Amino acid sequence: MGYEKFEEAGSERGRPPATDPMVSLRKSGSIGINRPALETYFEDDEGAIMYYDGDDEQVGIEPVADNEADEAAYSVTKTGSGGTIVPKAFLEEYDLVPAVTTQFEPEHDEDNGLVTVDLDDPIGTHGSPYEEDES
Repeated sequence: MGYEKFEEAGSERGRPPATDPMVSLRKSGSIGINRPALETYFEDDEGAIMYYDGDDEQVGIEPVADNEADEAAYSVTKTGSGGTIVPKAFLEEYDLVPAVTTQFEPEHDEDNGLVTVDLDDPIGTHGSPYEEDES
């Protein structure tokens, strides 16, 4: 039997593209938003205001159209594969920077106008908790 070409890689990293919305807290202190989540929650928005509910262990992200309209807003940087928010000070303040990049299924909290992430319910992790050896 000869070699069979695998044709379903989907993205430059060799993983199929995600079809469900996903938000990742990254060990770098940023938040990754995949394309489906970006299109669902942030399509017309340039910014995000961060919230934390320590009792329920939830992060809330309020999409805002203009990231300069509120001093608390962070920019949402958009790319072909999704978006990124870099609220490092927020994540550090509440000790939310994970040891490894951790993925969550976002939900829409209509009452508060937030995209929420339940920190007690991760759907996966990616990467290593160890820093690269620079020797």
